This record gives sequence, structure tokens and C-alpha cells, in this order.
Amino acid sequence: MMTIQKMGLLLCLIALVQADSYTLGHGLQVDNMLNVGGYFATEFEFKDKDKIFTLDDVAVMAYGDINPMFSYMAEFEAIGFYQKNFNDGVESSKRQFHAERVYGDVWLSDAYNIRFGKQITPIGYWNKEPINVLRDMTSNPLYSSLLFPKFLTGIDINGYIPAIEGMKYHLFGQKNPDLDDEYINIRNTHFFGLSLEKEISNDYSCGGSIGDYIPLASQRTRFLQANAKYDDSKWQMLSEVLLAKSEYDAGDSDYTLSGYVQGMVRYTPQYAFLGRYEHFNDHHRGSEDNIGIVGFSYRPIYPVSFKGEYQWHSRNDENRALFSFSVLF
Repeated sequence: MMTIQKMGLLLCLIALVQADSYTLGHGLQVDNMLNVGGYFATEFEFKDKDKIFTLDDVAVMAYGDINPMFSYMAEFEAIGFYQKNFNDGVESSKRQFHAERVYGDVWLSDAYNIRFGKQITPIGYWNKEPINVLRDMTSNPLYSSLLFPKFLTGIDINGYIPAIEGMKYHLFGQKNPDLDDEYINIRNTHFFGLSLEKEISNDYSCGGSIGDYIPLASQRTRFLQANAKYDDSKWQMLSEVLLAKSEYDAGDSDYTLSGYVQGMVRYTPQYAFLGRYEHFNDHHRGSEDNIGIVGFSYRPIYPVSFKGEYQWHSRNDENRALFSFSVLF
């Protein structure tokens, strides 16, 4: 049986043979219905005495338009492809590729479209940029990885609300197991939600989401989320906050509150300096953290990114420095 690794390599070889031209970051166009691309990201982490190098993300993607009404994407990724701790010499590798996104889009109108399959949960800003090279910071806010499922295997009905100019909606749901649960942050078979985003002007947007999911047989979580964004040619401000209430079979319930504010100034088109403050408080587990981050981003060209940051945690043993290099093919 052909493995995912062999399938990905075969797609790349076919693309190299048949593609007429190639531009870094835009993939190889095999024909009108097939483009092949990919990306990788490396990370250097300095924490206490540990110095860790990780070839973290290695991914191959295939995408295209079958006809004007139907398009698709398939992305297979290996996370933690290779890692070495230079302090103790320990090496590890996870070279098995898994399906991170496999979905189709049915384009019907500006007001009504359907995405089906394994896809990114359409909440806020950060979660919708899963690829390291496309983000301006290396690390993810805790908010985006601990409080709602990052992926769903189901249906997302989306479009612009005709009666409200610039208002986009996503109505999504899952009532089945995940297609591939290897990289799922919160496993569930029940997840429903609604997201709205309003484009106020070319520079301003805001929105929010509500959702309900059951991660365990003994727990049910409902959440309310809000986000706002300002972005002009030089400055960017992002803010997202989420309040979640979890109910347990024992009859008790508790709240988790998390959010962040992130600012960025583009010193030149290639250089940017960033800062982020995060707050996370899980009352049920008694887990709380406040995180301050400063960082920089350098893009010699858009599909190539060098980033660095230092994190201060209210938990002193969590302070660390991160540097990354990533490329989109």
C-alpha cells in the first residue's frame, strides 16, 4: 500500500515534470485542476539550560479548482519531524505524515457557500493562520490552542449576509469523529458554532463567535468569543478574548477566561517589531498565567520568514526565547 509520504513525493515529482513555471510561495501548477505546494518551519528554543532545535512542520499540499463551483485542498503534515536537545544530546523524530486539512468548497453565491471535510475552525484571526511562515509571531497564544477545537471534521456554511454590508458569517458543525485526530487539540464528536465578522473599513474589522462542544463524556463546554483588528500599511493591532463555561457530570461547573492583545509596527516592508500580552485563567484546574512577549519579524521576500521572540511568564520557570525560520513553497 502506498504511504502518505510516498504519495506526497509522487505528487511533487509529477509537478516538477509537468509545471511550466514556478514562483516561490505559489506552488507548482500541474494543470488547471492541480497545484502542489508545501512548507516547512524550524524552531530554536532556549529555556533554562535547554537548547532545543526542532524541524517542526513539514507539509505538502495539493489544491485546485475542479470547476467554477467546486474547489478542494488536501494538506498532509508531520509535526516534530526532527528534534535535538543540545544540552543532553537527546534526539527524536516523528516522520509520519497525517491529514491536517482535507476539504472541498462548493461556491454557490456571495451569501451561501459550503465547505465540507476536515478544516480549520473559523474563529477569530489567529486560528485561521495555522502556517508558521504566514504569521508574524512564532508562538501561538494559549487562547487559540486550549479553549476550543482548532479543527473540525464537518460542515461550514458561510458567506456574506445580504442585509448587512461587510458582514460575513460561518455556521459550522461536527457530529462525528475527526478524520485524523493526530493533531487535534480537543477531541470531540459534538461541536457546533456561529462566527460573525464585520468589515468596518479597509483598516478596521471586528467580530465574535459562540460555540458548544463535548470533549469528554463527563464534560460539556460552551464559549463566547470576541475579536477586533486594526491594520494599515504600518501599524497593526489584534485582540481576541474568550470566556468558556464547562459543566461536569458531578453537577459542578467552572469558567476559563483567556485573551491577548498584540501590536506590530512595520519598520520597513521587510522588518517588523511586535509585542503581545496574554492572560489565561482556568478556574477548574487552578491554572493561571500572564505572558509578556517582545519579538521581531524579517521577511526578505514574503514566502520566507525569520522570527524571534522572548517570553516572560508569571510562572518563572516558563520564560524562554524562540527563533524560527520558515519557507512556503
